Amino acid sequence: RTPVRLAFVGAGNYATSMLLPHLAQRDGVELSTVVTTTALSAANAQRKFGFAEATTDLDAVLGDKSIDAVFVVTRHSSHAELTRKALLAGKTVFVEKPLALTEDELAGVLAAVEESGNDRLQVGFNRRFAPLLQEARKRFGTRNGPASLRYLVNAGRLDHGSWYLQQGTEGSRFVGEGGHFIDTASWLLDADPVSVYATAPSGNEDVQVVLRYPDGSTATISYVTSGPSGFPKETLDLVADGRALRLDDFVRAAVYGRKRWVSSRLPKARDKGQNAELAAFVKAVRTGGPMPVPLESLVATTAATLAVQTGLADGAPVTLARAR
Repeated sequence: RTPVRLAFVGAGNYATSMLLPHLAQRDGVELSTVVTTTALSAANAQRKFGFAEATTDLDAVLGDKSIDAVFVVTRHSSHAELTRKALLAGKTVFVEKPLALTEDELAGVLAAVEESGNDRLQVGFNRRFAPLLQEARKRFGTRNGPASLRYLVNAGRLDHGSWYLQQGTEGSRFVGEGGHFIDTASWLLDADPVSVYATAPSGNEDVQVVLRYPDGSTATISYVTSGPSGFPKETLDLVADGRALRLDDFVRAAVYGRKRWVSSRLPKARDKGQNAELAAFVKAVRTGGPMPVPLESLVATTAATLAVQTGLADGAPVTLARAR
């Protein structure tokens, strides 16, 4: 069969540590072209992962009919514009989160979908693909009544000099990373949020986010930067119908009900779903089948993430437009 030909725009730390190692070994995938702003970083990525070509010319890649899908793995401030260009060029797009830093950017992406008729888009919300979480959700089973979900993210402090700290251009940390946790909550609750309330203590980047869902379910995300590094990074509890699901930092999960299920503890390497996410994306590109996550869900998660900033500024809940 003809290989799926992929181009990468950006080859920074996340691309080279979490995405390319999975793709470089995958049958039926050809790493066609890597595009970076400097020829040196393009050449380095080409050498390390075996791209057929390296370039600094984005337009040439977008105009190349033989390329099936484009990965946008650049700094946050360029995601929306590059995604827009790639969609207008007719490419299937995988963009690392966040999809957009402002409502205008998000509107621009949706305008490109409307104009081109191309809605073949995936945002790198990988946690819903994590095998441990998938197994726990299956064992929890279907839900009747509303749920209470609690998600503690011990994000930690950033190294001095990190580009994540450039809030003026790259957005706040929660805008950059919070979509992961909202997407995971929405996937577990099988709905998109209808309102967002956010509050933050003064003096640091900690934020508390309460999401409300159509059936009355709530999800509270505590994103804290002031916790100790030895404490688990992500812990999650979901309670409904006399049952509870618990995720302990992607190394162990449990479901409590009439019977109790506890997963065996995973080895040190946490699987947060990147490999399964990429497999699902490549399959969708190859078959032309539906994208792994519906566009409505990607948009709803992005809108909810952006609403956190609005809510913090206004000190009031933000009602979200119903995407579905």
